[in-house]
Amino acid sequence: MNQYTELLSKINDCNRKLLDDGSMSEYNLFHVLEISAKEVLMCRFLADILNPEGRHGYGILFLKSFLRDVLKRSDINDTLLANTDVTKEYVIDHDRRIDIVIQNARFQIPMEVKIYADEQEGQCYDYYEAAKNAPIVYLTRFGNPPSPYSRKKKDGTDILSLDQIQCISWKDDIYSWLMRLLVQLRDPVKSMIVQYMDAIRAVTDEGEKLLMERCLEILYESPDYFGAGIQIEKSMKTAKLRLMRLVFDDFKEEIEKIAPKYGLELERDAVYYSYEEKQHDKFYDCYSTYPGLNYVVKNARFTQSSLQMWFRIEVEHNLFAGIVLFDTEAVSQDGNRKGYQVNEITEELIEEAAQYLDRDVMTPADWWFTWCYPNGKRQDAYYDDVPDFKHMNQCAVDLVDRQKRKEFVGNAVKVFEEHILKFLR
Repeated sequence: MNQYTELLSKINDCNRKLLDDGSMSEYNLFHVLEISAKEVLMCRFLADILNPEGRHGYGILFLKSFLRDVLKRSDINDTLLANTDVTKEYVIDHDRRIDIVIQNARFQIPMEVKIYADEQEGQCYDYYEAAKNAPIVYLTRFGNPPSPYSRKKKDGTDILSLDQIQCISWKDDIYSWLMRLLVQLRDPVKSMIVQYMDAIRAVTDEGEKLLMERCLEILYESPDYFGAGIQIEKSMKTAKLRLMRLVFDDFKEEIEKIAPKYGLELERDAVYYSYEEKQHDKFYDCYSTYPGLNYVVKNARFTQSSLQMWFRIEVEHNLFAGIVLFDTEAVSQDGNRKGYQVNEITEELIEEAAQYLDRDVMTPADWWFTWCYPNGKRQDAYYDDVPDFKHMNQCAVDLVDRQKRKEFVGNAVKVFEEHILKFLR
């Protein structure tokens, strides 16, 4: 056994041992129900345990310790806490919903919760207007502060200062807070809190961190292992790029079977951000190069004859698909061969597009009329069953297996038919 196969074998054994010795839980209700990486569902559980009237039956215990030990508030007493409301998905103006709001006669605390979701423009600024005698609480995996994009007023110049925002983390603050409470809890609530903590550990990559530390120990066992690791590292980027292209090859093969049914024709002229282009060799060196696969909707005609409606499958980090608008005569940017995407889809363009795409499914954003992930979801979030080619989640890794890849692509195309293509006229 040479140093390469020996190294990989030892790392694989290490990974298995982490599961076998209980360092990482194999069975967890939050994982089974795919809750752990979803902000809304993780929030609902957090909101319920904070609620004095929550189903946990411990009254003000959780809320009192959270305000005192995590948020460091001293202006609380039991009477005030018993008359405190904890509301999830609190509706404010601008069609926004605050994840959790804690409110009573003395203060109103808006809490924004992030796990994998991106920031929204002006989100924290809008939420601060709902605060009373309190900063915004910004809960993320590692306690990172929001960027100016979220703190700045949308369509304005005002911006929240960071001292108006209290940043806390799942990894340290929430996990440690719950750990300290365990001695006061009884089953079944205690068991559920332990599983919730395990879910927190999963989304904060504690298991991955432990695996990495043990892999480092293996690499340092000998110069041969270390050298083999360097060679493997050099080959992995190429391997991941090849996998992504294999997935697109399979999509091309599968889409060709249904293209006549929906009036689709493979786009060969602009090849705009085509997955076959050389530029995507840099996919892992920047945010994204947006590799994709384009099909012209042949019967779609616009007043401006240079406009084309396309069905596009794309990888940003995650893979998704939808209907876009492209201008074949626009000034090319970013070194593209011909034309450019239409970044502003006006009401007039929507009305024209409605002749060829059901108006009710349109939710325009940039050059997209509509889109969805291969699981049919449209909310911008992290999903275990959607391949993430940037971070190579398990769903992406599984696509190395040719049979699994074929099954995934086949199922994804059926989802794209159900949620997008069937609405073409």
